[in-house]
Amino acid sequence: MSGKAAPGKPGKRVSSWLGLISLGTAAALVAAACAGGEPPAQHTAAHPPARTTPAHPPARQSTAHPPARTTTHPPVPPSGCTATVTLVESWPGGYRGSATIRNADGRPMRDWYIQWIMPRGVTLTQAWNGTPMQSGPVAMIHAPTGKPALPPGATVSDIGFVGAAASPPAFTQITCG
Repeated sequence: MSGKAAPGKPGKRVSSWLGLISLGTAAALVAAACAGGEPPAQHTAAHPPARTTPAHPPARQSTAHPPARTTTHPPVPPSGCTATVTLVESWPGGYRGSATIRNADGRPMRDWYIQWIMPRGVTLTQAWNGTPMQSGPVAMIHAPTGKPALPPGATVSDIGFVGAAASPPAFTQITCG
């Protein structure tokens, strides 16, 4: 060989490397723009203007797979009940509360419940006219075994409970069913 490379070979190799480097820089700039960050610092050497491509090319449709199925569910009807949970009194280390539930539906409510959220560290220890349950901050009183159904339009207002708390608790996110 004469020291000269075959025509077309070295230039093609160098331009391929330059293309990969430019592509990497362009990808970093696009990623920074999409993430809302600043683009990396540029050096001051003269370069030809970069080609621009859309940051997010349009999605392509594939004919190899059928389109995904969508299932619509009927809207969930609003609860046919209303409930209140009230702090009646508190003392150092404890409290007493009351709850009411009203069946606003035209059908009997079987196995009704009242549920609410309490602050961290508050416990529900005992209830009357209902069965108490607690899981973390979620407290619940279920219908008593002897009265599982609540007739249409009826209200149960003699539900009471006691528990432990360092300070008077607040009851939030009250639901029923």
